[in-house]
Amino acid sequence: MDSVEMSELNKEESEELRRLKEKLKHYKEKFKELERLKNVEQSIIVGLKEEGFSDKALDFFRYRKNFLLEGDPLEKNADVIGGFTGKCGDHIDTYLRINKEKGIIEDAKYRTDGCPGAFTSASAVTELAKGKKLEEGLKLNVADVLRSLEDGTGGLPKHMWDCCAMAVGSLREAIKQYKKSKRKSSPLIISTGNLIHF
Repeated sequence: MDSVEMSELNKEESEELRRLKEKLKHYKEKFKELERLKNVEQSIIVGLKEEGFSDKALDFFRYRKNFLLEGDPLEKNADVIGGFTGKCGDHIDTYLRINKEKGIIEDAKYRTDGCPGAFTSASAVTELAKGKKLEEGLKLNVADVLRSLEDGTGGLPKHMWDCCAMAVGSLREAIKQYKKSKRKSSPLIISTGNLIHF
């Protein structure tokens, strides 16, 4: 290998080393941000626990069970989407996939712009709805959701019970619109309801 080839090789290695150092710096910054977010999340969880959230409710909030992520197939292939806005202004959309022959909710997911109570309630409602017949889904109520969040360490604080009503309302709206669309042979329906009182 002559000196020109050696010089070229050293330049390539230097450039590669520079790129690797940049990547390492980037990943260190990302790691610091993740650590910061972890600390923020832990303080939020402590606050919610002090408010009366059960361990089960905290898990629903923390892990966002059934939250519809961008790109999820249900986003474009839902049979129906029902929406509901609470008196606080928070909103929940419930996405359902229905087994048309059996009238059973095969999949249920949600999106919300709401508070921890909205995330928790929507997670619980979608979990309760899966596998139920449409009529059973319509019968789910706030008390059912609250019971599902109790585990001996608490439940959902009383000041967030409206969040359960909003999640139940979103599910009911989706089912009602699905039934309407079946009668009319319409495709996907998106509907928004208003707060129900319980």
